[in-house]
Amino acid sequence: MKSFLYKVYNKISSYDTFNKKRNVNSLYHILYNLVHDLDNSLDISSKQTQSAFSKQWETYKDGKGILSDEWFKANVCNILTEEEIQINPEWFKGKEVLDGGCGNGRWAYGMAKLGANVTCVDINESALCETELALKDFDVNKTFIQSPLENLSQNLGGKKFDMVFSWGVVHHCTSFNTSLRELTKHLKDDGILYLYLYGRESLPMEKDIQLFKKRVYYNSLDEIGKYKFLYKQALGNPANLHIMHDIYAPLLNRRLEFDYMDSFLKKEGFIDVVRTLDHPELFIRAIKSNKEDYYKNWFLPKKQKPFWFERYTV
Repeated sequence: MKSFLYKVYNKISSYDTFNKKRNVNSLYHILYNLVHDLDNSLDISSKQTQSAFSKQWETYKDGKGILSDEWFKANVCNILTEEEIQINPEWFKGKEVLDGGCGNGRWAYGMAKLGANVTCVDINESALCETELALKDFDVNKTFIQSPLENLSQNLGGKKFDMVFSWGVVHHCTSFNTSLRELTKHLKDDGILYLYLYGRESLPMEKDIQLFKKRVYYNSLDEIGKYKFLYKQALGNPANLHIMHDIYAPLLNRRLEFDYMDSFLKKEGFIDVVRTLDHPELFIRAIKSNKEDYYKNWFLPKKQKPFWFERYTV
């Protein structure tokens, strides 16, 4: 895989020597679109992205904004309830929650602490091992399932949840559309869907293409070269390596428009689709029924800036 990406990077980059910059950009646009197709990404980019996250939870599992960060760990329940989902924390007690793409368990930790029973799904065993360790002291029902989101039904059967939660995951999946449909399929009719997705508003296409070029270059390097690249981007601070790896290692990083998400979810039967945070990225809460009950008894007012993640700058 590495040698393939190295050849791709060098082949495309060689056009620069012939003053064909426009052709170079066109080739990257084509490759970008093949990788980020909403229905089915290139197989090599899907495998590379899965491998990148496996390494993240094995090698770069400590950092800012995750459970190794004491501030985040102490505040994760407030972040979930007051900022992200904007819901009364009492709602979680005894509820069944699916964490689709749990990573190393930072959100499952918060939901278990709030009293929810959690089913944690991730494509990587390394992530599930870290999540299981993070949740070991909570006296709630805990289930850990290794599966891509596209295959949820094969592993969950007909089980449905009070909340389906997926933070920063679906945009990395082989098929965005299939993964999202699988998530919605396992939500109770009166449940809550919550998603965080990369938003197109936060990064124009041309800048995204430039970032994609750096990802292709990064993945053409050997392991020593990759570390040096990340260390430089982290400004020599090991605490920033996790974030830099998250930015540069996965090839597959789709960016979505809210209008697309609103239309998609309403076709799936959701009647209330809102952006909980006024931010260029997409923080989306959606419900299919009981709208009046939720707004009267459970939902909280919008949180104003600054948001919790804005404290983390490199």
